[in-house]
Amino acid sequence: MSTDTVQKLVLINPVNEAMVEHSTYAPRPTSLAGKRVGLLDNSKGNAGRFLEMVATILNEQYHFSNIVRHRKPSASKPVAPEVIAEWTKTCDLAIVGVGD
Repeated sequence: MSTDTVQKLVLINPVNEAMVEHSTYAPRPTSLAGKRVGLLDNSKGNAGRFLEMVATILNEQYHFSNIVRHRKPSASKPVAPEVIAEWTKTCDLAIVGVGD
């Protein structure tokens, strides 16, 4: 049998090595009154609706000075670095909604 007609099988290992991220928690605000809030919708079903309900309830109690909204294009991808950079300047805290 000739080896010219034998198909080669390519095996791929789908397992990635873990990438350790080093981070620290931001200091917690002493109050939510008048804060600038970011709402991050992860794009799963009902996440946006859930975030809006939470924001409405919290805003009635704490009277936020501003609410910024962002919806990720896909739940499987992290939020874009430019959104994080912008929110670092324009938001005092963020609420992330995960839905289904």
